[in-house]
Amino acid sequence: MESPKIHIKTISAETTHLVRHPVLRPGMAIESCILPGDELKSTIHLGAYDQNTLLGVCTILDNPKDGRFMVPNGQIRGMAVLSSTQNSGVGRLLLTEVESRAKSRGFEVIWMNARKGASGFYLNMGYRIEGSEFEVPIFGPHYVMKKQLL
Repeated sequence: MESPKIHIKTISAETTHLVRHPVLRPGMAIESCILPGDELKSTIHLGAYDQNTLLGVCTILDNPKDGRFMVPNGQIRGMAVLSSTQNSGVGRLLLTEVESRAKSRGFEVIWMNARKGASGFYLNMGYRIEGSEFEVPIFGPHYVMKKQLL
């Protein structure tokens, strides 16, 4: 069940590394947590907190409408929830806030390159797999997943 104490707020790119590193880049250099687009002014970084404890993070990139999708769209990057908190509703709260902010920016589509192991979570949140599974070196099988917002 979702904890009423969880709150979502905007954070810095560097703060995302506190969760990205142990969840998405264990055993790798901390610099591996820096993702392309992290420092753009249009990029939003969100953190899910239980009081002052950071439990999960997510980044939204504003992508050009002439890229993968021909409409205004946002890409989710670096979404991670600490393993001790997974399956507690934190990810759901983060993704709900991401979608709300994406809609307020006029994004018609939100999408991500999702790890195959996380695809069930995204499917349950209304995302759909687009295309075939593909391999990301070091990180394994992924799917492009998207959700129509507007």
